[in-house]
Amino acid sequence: MTVLASLPPSGTLAVGERVRTLRAAGRTIFNLSGGAPDPAPPVGLTPPAITPGENALGDPWGEPFLRRAFAERLARRHGVVRGECEMVATIGAKQGVYFAALALLEPGDEVLVLDPCWVTYAPSVALAGGKAVLVGLARPDNRLDVAALEAALTPRTRAILVNTPHNPTGRVFTEAELSALADLVKRRDLWLICDESFDLFVFDDGLHLSPGAFDAIRDRTILLYSFSKAFALPSYRIGMLVGPEPVCRLVATCTQQLISSVSLVSQKVACEAMAQEAEWAPFLRRTYQDKRDACLEILRRDSRFDAPTPQGSFYLFPGITRFGLSSDALTARLLDKAGVAVTSGAVFGAAGEGHIRVNLVGPLPVILDGAQALLRGLPG
Repeated sequence: MTVLASLPPSGTLAVGERVRTLRAAGRTIFNLSGGAPDPAPPVGLTPPAITPGENALGDPWGEPFLRRAFAERLARRHGVVRGECEMVATIGAKQGVYFAALALLEPGDEVLVLDPCWVTYAPSVALAGGKAVLVGLARPDNRLDVAALEAALTPRTRAILVNTPHNPTGRVFTEAELSALADLVKRRDLWLICDESFDLFVFDDGLHLSPGAFDAIRDRTILLYSFSKAFALPSYRIGMLVGPEPVCRLVATCTQQLISSVSLVSQKVACEAMAQEAEWAPFLRRTYQDKRDACLEILRRDSRFDAPTPQGSFYLFPGITRFGLSSDALTARLLDKAGVAVTSGAVFGAAGEGHIRVNLVGPLPVILDGAQALLRGLPG
């Protein structure tokens, strides 16, 4: 079997495909699994003009104007000081995950990945010739269990891959947790890959801390960012990989060979969006915190839900074990009986079983109507 033949489909995007099929057949579906971001991005969606002189392949590292702007953003928002040669523009965070794995791994190397986790992590590691080893978060509050990570290390462990704010649980890891993780990375001579796609989605006056701020592991840390999430620009497919210059050089070479360069249109839009961040970020947080609170209020009307309050991201990840159905079974029932699409927690790993993921990306009225319909579709 070839590598691509063994690649599983995305468990999250598959829900969207099912929604499109049912809507095409005439069914009304409340899509609480994904959708177009609301609020709309801080910049217009009309593509910026490209001059005749710009109509050419671009810099595989990303255009200098974008990297300069992103370096300023990192220093201002996260206290992470990096130069232009320590970042590479990517086609979203997904390419960043895969290219980071390609840059770091030799065949058979292991990467510790949190369980539950975003569905793209393990397949990206496998495509790069490595093996993802899932390590559970500590229950019941989904703490980063550094002791469990250390216990899972083997001579083949090359890196630890985390994300904060965490998808799907919504946990925002604390300074103490991340400091202990940084200590482990340094002591055991590992790499740390941190996906910070939800860095603007932190609620209740909480703070997001980037592992890039720990100088002791500066040369062992790769950070990933997504304009799809932070700036509501999923259709432009743009992100940023930040890491040591030797790693970025490998990634830029891979970019040359596989995609040449990231779209200049996307880079211009991303730069314009960052210029609006001072006004955008507080508005984004308020809006998504309101959506979180309103949806939780509805779900908690059924006491069988175990529905903790997420500290960040734009997901709810309620426990559903009291309903007596598996995650897949309850997800299928909600779609069939109530026309509500959510994502089965099982697609996020073994620790995701017993949960469903509710996505808050859409307009508040649609979310509230969908949540009401969800209650009507629950087993009696």
